[in-house]
Amino acid sequence: MRSCLILPADAEQALAPALGCGAAALLLRLGPPVENEARRRARERARLIITEARCRPAAPRIFVQVAPARSAVVEADLDALAGALPGGVFLEACAGRADLQQLSVKLAVREAAAGVAEGSTNVVALAAQTPAAIFQLGTYAGASPRLTALAYDEASLLDAMSGAIAEGAAPLSTARALLVFAAAAAGVPALDCAPKDCAKLETACAAARREGFSGMLAQALDQIEVIKAAFDAA
Repeated sequence: MRSCLILPADAEQALAPALGCGAAALLLRLGPPVENEARRRARERARLIITEARCRPAAPRIFVQVAPARSAVVEADLDALAGALPGGVFLEACAGRADLQQLSVKLAVREAAAGVAEGSTNVVALAAQTPAAIFQLGTYAGASPRLTALAYDEASLLDAMSGAIAEGAAPLSTARALLVFAAAAAGVPALDCAPKDCAKLETACAAARREGFSGMLAQALDQIEVIKAAFDAA
């Protein structure tokens, strides 16, 4: 997965361009991990998008970002998707092996109920969104055959630090390096997240490739071609 476009599940007008954008994957975000009407609508919309994408041979692979494994909200996320399981899920705030394995059990239950092969739903771990998660990066190797990639989300990590460090600070470089090493140990790609400023994208892609990242999550449709050019050439 070298290119993945992030799309809010309720972004209806952006769906058609997203399905034809040429990205390897499309990540549907359901919003803040709280149980409310907005999240329920986003789940239903995600189900419809998954169904529509399956009718398009050239559509990107669909992933849905689910709530943290230890939250009550993740059960409702997975229940809502059970009748139209996506190709994979991004696990929010994943804090190592235990979270990944806990989600894997939950997925196995839904796969059995849906009559699909166990293990058919892959997992990308958003593995560096909190300070505590950084200390669990070495636990992913051999944790689950579902693991498809480890993803780095600097914006969420900065938010979790509540201003204790600034963007570009040395500890963030350490976190990035640890995630790349953890992905290599687990035998999966490391994914970076594109900057919101498109003017910085080419530089960010080149830096990510040098650091060992294998792909990037795009935050806008017009970032996909730049990301593909940078990483498909790797």
